Amino acid sequence: MKLGYISQRRQLIKSFHAGIGKTAVIFPSAFLAAVGMGLIGLGMVFYMRDVFKAPAGVIGLLAALWSFSYILGCIFIRPLFDRILPRYAMIIATFCMFVLTLFIPFVNSVVWIYALYGLFGFATSLFWPPMMAWLSRRIEGAELSKAISRFNFFWSAGLIISPFLAGWLSERAAGLPLYCGSSLFLLTSFMIGGAIFVLPGVRKDRETELSAGNKKRNGEDTPIRYPAWVGIYTAWVVVAVIAIIFPIYARDDLAMSKSTIGLLLLLRALFMTIGFVVLGRMTFWHFKSLPMLSGQVCLAVLLILMVYVGSPLLLGFILAVMGLLVALSYSNSIFHGVSGSVNRASRMAVHEVLLSAGLISGSSIGGMLYQRYSMSTVCWFCSALVLSGVIVQAGLFLRARKSGAVV
Repeated sequence: MKLGYISQRRQLIKSFHAGIGKTAVIFPSAFLAAVGMGLIGLGMVFYMRDVFKAPAGVIGLLAALWSFSYILGCIFIRPLFDRILPRYAMIIATFCMFVLTLFIPFVNSVVWIYALYGLFGFATSLFWPPMMAWLSRRIEGAELSKAISRFNFFWSAGLIISPFLAGWLSERAAGLPLYCGSSLFLLTSFMIGGAIFVLPGVRKDRETELSAGNKKRNGEDTPIRYPAWVGIYTAWVVVAVIAIIFPIYARDDLAMSKSTIGLLLLLRALFMTIGFVVLGRMTFWHFKSLPMLSGQVCLAVLLILMVYVGSPLLLGFILAVMGLLVALSYSNSIFHGVSGSVNRASRMAVHEVLLSAGLISGSSIGGMLYQRYSMSTVCWFCSALVLSGVIVQAGLFLRARKSGAVV
């Protein structure tokens, strides 16, 4: 009797172990990579400012270079997304990210830093789109929304803790956030490799975009992806300004400490994560125009309010609400972008390209405007850009409404 019970328990454990699939790799990888990228991103702002005394324009262009290289990777490496297994692409990407970021503190030239950081962006393009396509393969509707919500929770949770960690670490040594971020990329690479050998459900998943038989079928895509893509671009212009230009403004003009700045960015990331969780449990925003448009309008208004606020408490409130609105824009883009699509990797690449284009615009233009004028000019520019995007979105919705694809 006892032997039979033990055998039954062993069989249950084996069944559970065999049933562990791709999400056991995707979600922890997204979290670790996001923490690493958050440490590198904010850490580089402080590192360039403290070690090289770089002005805002130079730092903004560095962030823009990363995004531009990421776009190039998404475009030119994209055919590999269809052929290589996502888990192998992720291992290659994270190991290259580890090597490239590890060398940054050892070079004494801004030119070399630009070169390494640009290659870092290129390598990152082999990580996110394949992983996101792997996650969303063969699911639609509410199931797709829930899967995306869980994925968004994990990567955004990484961004919750990374700003504060970056600020705290950089107060102790300028290069410390870079070393820690680089180590997390190596850990991610080892974790994915270990999962391939340990988890049969991952090892047996042999599908690529081509092997899944994904031939294009007409009439399945939603035209709402176009206004959603406009929204992700304009929203990520704002994200770039908050992540790259705001820390410089808060430190130079508002005399905030690095830890306080990191805490404010942590708050924004926390509410963005809350937004992802809530949106994943609701469907009111699916294929609807009003939530998308109203969210963008509110984002434009908050940008204008931010330039008249100097209190950390009020800034924290504004950044928190911005986090919720950014979560809405991101969820709209990723959900409507892949809904009905059979070529998920390409759609994820489009999402990432537009997101990165927003980062380029926000970091480069925002940096130059702040360096030459003021943070007020930067915020008014971003607000005008978001409202211009709303006009474009409204036009696209009117066109989609004629086909009955939107309410």
